[in-house]
Amino acid sequence: MPQRRNPIVAAALAELTGAEYVSPAVLRVPLPTPTLPPATHTNHYIVGSKTAVLVDPATPHRRSQQRLTDLARLWSAEVAPIKALLLTHHHADHIGAATVLAQRLQLPIWAHIETAKLLTGRVVISRHIEDGDVVASDPGGHWTALHTPGHAPGHLVLCGAGGGVIAGDMVAGEGTIVVDPKDGDMGQYLASLARLQTLDSKWLAPAHGAVLRDPAQILSHYISHRRGREAKVFGILSDAPQPENLLVTKAYDDVPRRIWPLALRSMRAHLLYLEQQGRVRRVRPHSWCRLPQA
Repeated sequence: MPQRRNPIVAAALAELTGAEYVSPAVLRVPLPTPTLPPATHTNHYIVGSKTAVLVDPATPHRRSQQRLTDLARLWSAEVAPIKALLLTHHHADHIGAATVLAQRLQLPIWAHIETAKLLTGRVVISRHIEDGDVVASDPGGHWTALHTPGHAPGHLVLCGAGGGVIAGDMVAGEGTIVVDPKDGDMGQYLASLARLQTLDSKWLAPAHGAVLRDPAQILSHYISHRRGREAKVFGILSDAPQPENLLVTKAYDDVPRRIWPLALRSMRAHLLYLEQQGRVRRVRPHSWCRLPQA
């Protein structure tokens, strides 16, 4: 018999704008967070209908935290016990309610060890989740964590036996994904996207925006877009050093000027990845040139 959505939980969701059952074992609850525009909300997910986790307790706002607390208690009472709060990564728009909800619900917080290191002194992580760890379950099977670094060193996604993927900030239903060299790595991000391509996924549930129902097309687009941008960045370089603030105006001439401060971070990540490949050289802290190719 196919699993059914709980009507009591469905009634509670009706009071939350944009909240939905993604599948009978997964809720998506968008709540306001201080995230990057155009996004204004972070998706909070309750995953698992036999054993469950609450993914990315993010909202810093008291009213939203209370709504999330009530919903988590309802899920635990009506559907499945929530065992823990699970963080996909350490960014502020993913952890804003972690400590409050851990105290209210008497739940531990789980995250990758790299996330735990970055949150030392801010959030207490009770368990380090490793690649391949089972974190929740439903009648179809287990929800397994995959380590997908790139956007952040400890980034995790969750994969369900039915083809669902809780994708965190690997992809976005609105806006784009910034890979910032201060804690991101473009080469790792591309490798993580390629790994997601190997999954037989039916949908991707991102941290921001609507659920994406065509994973193959979305992941192919993300990879080709990044590769295209990498080629454009490389193509504007020359033997003579050029400063980053000039390079960004050429490499991102197809986006509004107001986006250039964010674009500069991603461009720097591309340049660092090209440097790892031995194709470019940093001449001064913020100037780059092309290296002769054999």
